Amino acid sequence: MTYRLRVRAIAVREFSAVAIWYEQRSTGLGHRFLDELQRCFLYIQRNPQGFQVRKGEFRHALLEGFPYRVVYKIKGNEVYIYQVRHTSRRPGKRYGP
Repeated sequence: MTYRLRVRAIAVREFSAVAIWYEQRSTGLGHRFLDELQRCFLYIQRNPQGFQVRKGEFRHALLEGFPYRVVYKIKGNEVYIYQVRHTSRRPGKRYGP
């Protein structure tokens, strides 16, 4: 079963800012970040229970090659992406470590 992916606006703002930052550091790096994020989103969409629950119902998927994680929750046949955050960023009380 393929789940419907819903990305919250704040998550889009977060990963867009990260992609711009990477692209300013090295041409093409921002695009590589977005490609890896897309790969992660597709994996989550196909196999949302493939990552462990970290806090409450929130799960965290790590990006390969970048120090970022995707915080998401499964509700029925939909997956909600809440956050794309740096792994060293102080964890929020809501989403867990």
